[in-house]
Amino acid sequence: MDSLTPIRLNETQFTPEVNLDMDRSRFEFYGKSLPEDCNEFFDPIIEWFRNYVTMPNRETVVVFKLDYFNTSTSKKFLEILNLLKEIHRQKKTVIVHWYYRTGDEDMFETGETFSELVSIPFKIMPF
Repeated sequence: MDSLTPIRLNETQFTPEVNLDMDRSRFEFYGKSLPEDCNEFFDPIIEWFRNYVTMPNRETVVVFKLDYFNTSTSKKFLEILNLLKEIHRQKKTVIVHWYYRTGDEDMFETGETFSELVSIPFKIMPF
């Protein structure tokens, strides 16, 4: 199996919708994330990004549009963002679109914190 085969996971009650498609330049996370086993859910996604870093598109835009996620998900997102930082170091365009519900200060502040931790371009926008 090609290591960059698109990943498409439908949202469930506990896991987000995930779209990772290099050819269509779609890198998206929607919904909420509180998987029972965070490693089991996110490890294939992180492995996909590790492979993607070796030959990224000229431009990578990653969308996070989440209502809620737990602490273990937060650690996995930080791992993904650090991989995106590697692409940024290769002088390729990387932009994170971080959406938060209007009035959701926690999600807004989480986006700001992630942005500061990884030092890659973030667009933090309400929806």
